[in-house]
This record gives sequence, C-alpha cells and structure tokens, in this order.
Amino acid sequence: MSETMKISAENADIRRLGRTLMRNGTLWLGYSLTGAEFDFDGTSLSAEITTDWVNDEAWKENFQPYMAVLVNGKLSKRFAVSEGTAQYELYRSEKAEKVRIRLVKLSENAFSKVGVLSFSADGKLTATKPCSERRIEFVGDSITCGFGIEGRSVCDNFRTSTENPLINYASLTANELGAEYQLTSWTAIGVYSNSVKDERVTEPDDAWTMPVIYDYTDKAVDGMLGNEPEKWDFSRFAPQLIVVNLGTNDKDFTRGIPERTAAFENCYREFIAHIREKNPQAHIICALGAMGRELLPQVENAVKMLADERITSLGFEVQREEDGIGSEWHPSAVTHRKMSDKLIAEIKRLGIFKE
Repeated sequence: MSETMKISAENADIRRLGRTLMRNGTLWLGYSLTGAEFDFDGTSLSAEITTDWVNDEAWKENFQPYMAVLVNGKLSKRFAVSEGTAQYELYRSEKAEKVRIRLVKLSENAFSKVGVLSFSADGKLTATKPCSERRIEFVGDSITCGFGIEGRSVCDNFRTSTENPLINYASLTANELGAEYQLTSWTAIGVYSNSVKDERVTEPDDAWTMPVIYDYTDKAVDGMLGNEPEKWDFSRFAPQLIVVNLGTNDKDFTRGIPERTAAFENCYREFIAHIREKNPQAHIICALGAMGRELLPQVENAVKMLADERITSLGFEVQREEDGIGSEWHPSAVTHRKMSDKLIAEIKRLGIFKE
C-alpha cells in the first residue's frame, strides 16, 4: 500500500479553472464553476476545504456552498461544504488507474466562497492541458449561474441546492461545441442597475454592477479576505467568443421609463466597448432573454451604434410555462436547452469556430 501524501493547493500540480485566486496557499473559488482539473493516478483522493459560509441563522442553510466532482467528464459526486474547515473525499478506487478529475464550485459567488487548502492523495496529481483551443466566456446574471434550474416550481424559494451551472445554457453550449469555458456571473446583477423591486426607488442600484467587477479576478473574494482586489489578466483565458447575457435585472429599475432605458443603453454600449477593449480578439454576442426581453431593443441599438461586425445581438425566447419554470421564476432545464440550441445555431451561423 502506498503512502498518502498531503499536498498544499499552492504546490499541487493542477490546472486552475476560471477566475480563481491563490491566497496564502489556499485556492479560493467564488464564481460558479471555478475550480481545478488534473489527472490522478492512484486509489484515493480527498481535499481539505474551508468556506466563509456560516450557518448562524435558519435561512442561511439555503445558501450553503455546493461542490461537484467530475471523473472523466461525468458527474461523480455532488456535496455540500459545511461551516468551517473539513476533509472531503473526492475519489476512491480499489485499484490504481489514471482518471481525469475536475473539482468545481456549483453554488455562486453571491452566497459563499470556498477555499481549497490541500489535497491528500494515495497517488499522483498531474495538471491537465486544455482539451480544446476553443474558449468561451459567459458574462451574466442568475440565469448564467444556473439559479433555481432544479427547482420544482416558481413557488420554491431559492436554495443553492437547486442551483446547477453544469446543466445551464452556457455549459450545454460549450460542451456541444467542444470548448473550454468560464462563467463570470452574479445573481441580480445588471449593467446600469441591479434588480430593484421597490418602485419608490428613484436611483439605480449601481454599487456592484457587472462593469464594477468585470476587470477584477474576483473582487468579492479579495474583499472578503481584506485584500486589494487583483486585476484580472485577460491573457489568462483569452476567449474567441464572449456571450453577454445581461439586462434582465436592469429592467426591474428602468420599467419602461424613457430616460432610464436611455441611460441603460448608454451604459450597456460603454460596457460592451470596454469588453472589446479588453478582448480585441473575441467575437461578442450580446444576448438577452428567457426571463423577459424588455430591454432587447436597447441592446440591439447599442450593438448597432458600436458598428463592429464582430459584435452581434441575439434574443432568447421568453420561457414557457409548459416547459416548466424553476425557483423564483427562473428558467428550467428545458428552457436552458432551448437557449443553448438557439445560441449554438447562431454561433455556427456566424462561423466563429472553424469546423
């Protein structure tokens, strides 16, 4: 029997996925599907994991962080991360064999952060190389996080246990096209204003919009740790395609008021121009839909004003009750499949990836 080795996350031979941060030897995961991938040749593997989530009130249970382990591309394990620091088994086999392990965070940044401190392995870890040269970044809100996708009905209150970005439109699209991908998404976020349900509010909620956080690796994790936020190195991923699905939450504040919709359009155009500046090589699809298309005309006009043939718009169909609706009116898995089908057709029509 070989000896179990403990390897710090900082020294482990792993490939980091998404906008991760290494802080004091801990690999911090905030955004959905951030994590690590590696080949493992051995019989048992576990990880020491910590979290900022604290179960100090009954409702906090709804926001417990969740992780997933994929073995050779298939979901092997899904588990909740408990308060504090603990050891979690990731893989076990009776005989040593080489498998590809992907450890990712399922729950989103808005509710908790997770830190991988170390791996304990009866075997060897070797960082993988990307399986594809195709790369897609998805920039969005709760829809892109997979919010409530496994909820039973609109009456279900949101719980992280029903959030699954592995089966949302982004994952379906990237997997079918054979592309590497990452999510930069946050619940209730907008471009001009985050979601504002109180109609008496007259100023946009703009302290934490996507333009505020997009330039940073993970402003929320660094803020939680008391650090100056690290600027994201856009060369780390360099996608050929960026899909922006924002505007669903802005509509809660704009409410068809002309000066507000005009302000949204201006802000949206400036943000897309900024994305282009940071990603000069990428095609940008400005998408909107599934939970409403009220601001699609403004999105389309912003795209037209930018006059860049590699920036295009796409409207998703609004979800239908017969397709099921997830928690708090969020799209079901069926709706996400339809969104993916439409997005894939558009990507192929545009010829973004060579066959």
